[in-house]
Amino acid sequence: MRVLPLLLFAAIACDDPGATPDAGVDAAVDAPTGQGSEPVGDLVINEVAPRGAGSDWVELTNAGAQPIDLCGYFLTDAADRLDHFLPLGGVMPPAPCPPLLLAPGAYRVIQLDNTPIAAPIDPLHAPFNLDVADQLHLVTTAGAIADGLLFLYPRGPAEPADVTLARVPDHAGLFFAVAPTPGAANPQELP
Repeated sequence: MRVLPLLLFAAIACDDPGATPDAGVDAAVDAPTGQGSEPVGDLVINEVAPRGAGSDWVELTNAGAQPIDLCGYFLTDAADRLDHFLPLGGVMPPAPCPPLLLAPGAYRVIQLDNTPIAAPIDPLHAPFNLDVADQLHLVTTAGAIADGLLFLYPRGPAEPADVTLARVPDHAGLFFAVAPTPGAANPQELP
């Protein structure tokens, strides 16, 4: 029973009346906050330009050590709308798809410009575009989510109009607002 009054006394004695109860919290608020989660697979959504100059675009990358056949994947911004799926191999299943390989460390930029799906399918132009609060998913032809991002893109007043959301570090991190690097490596750390 003597321990409780002693702990209470110690807490009161150590309290600095001039200090604010949230000292140090403001520093964390000013630090950039990442969006999304770190990728778990090798085919990765690496950068998203939801409101840059020109059309929206997304950059995919192969973070693995082996080539990835894009025939096994779709890109979508609305998993519940069949007209919002882009077959990354350029062929709608179950039709045979000649291998379309993404080499290890390579990047692929896809324009999100509302290009309707028509034969032949152009796997570099998606049948949708993005809003400032949206989502993107890489889905396997078997229906599994390979990677995804649910984002809010509130570009700050001090940022240029072409800021994108990119994984920092490249291939692996969370998404942060940075200068665009389509088809090239994202920064390894925040400026």
